[in-house]
Amino acid sequence: MKRGLWLALLGWPALVGAWEEEPAIAFILAYNPVVVAQRDATAAYRPPGGLRRVMEHTSFYVRAASGTSSTVSDGGDTTTSSPMTVGIQVNIPLSSPKEQREFAQQALAEATRIDEIRGRALTDLAKLRELEAERAAVQTRLDFHRSKADWLQERVKKGYEGDVEKLWEAAQKQNTEAATVQRLDLLLAAQRRQVAHGAGEQWEPLFNYLSNKGNLPRD
Repeated sequence: MKRGLWLALLGWPALVGAWEEEPAIAFILAYNPVVVAQRDATAAYRPPGGLRRVMEHTSFYVRAASGTSSTVSDGGDTTTSSPMTVGIQVNIPLSSPKEQREFAQQALAEATRIDEIRGRALTDLAKLRELEAERAAVQTRLDFHRSKADWLQERVKKGYEGDVEKLWEAAQKQNTEAATVQRLDLLLAAQRRQVAHGAGEQWEPLFNYLSNKGNLPRD
């Protein structure tokens, strides 16, 4: 199955802006090496059907027919030959219980792998959401302390000496929140990379999508 169709079947819409869980998971399931390998194995065990079954069990034959025929040339020579019959023979066996059992086992293994990868991706994405929410809250506090520090600095310039200590406290809080933002940015980058590597060699487009730097590509 082509990955583009696989993505469509999983309900992956074209999105702009903030990332969403389902498109990210659909992308991971389309490109995850473990899922892809298991999907290929399942396809290999699928009992042939339709035209494939006909082609796999069709053979051509040439055999002699009963009787003989004679041909007299213009020079009077007589040639005797045995007629040949050419045709095709089709022998299509029904799927054996063994084929069905092996295919069912592979299909179950594929479903199990998909469930495992999906569960892991959901957990990692939930952690990413948590980190993003924490960073947004810290950024809000940082913006507040910056505004407050700017306001207090203006008051100190105007001679309000009583606000010097308050300005110092605001600056300390500002530095603390700024350091927290930097720490969270590193954690977010690591978490995005962890999620993105679930898509195997296609990790980079997913990393950019989770960073809100573009849409996911389609095959």
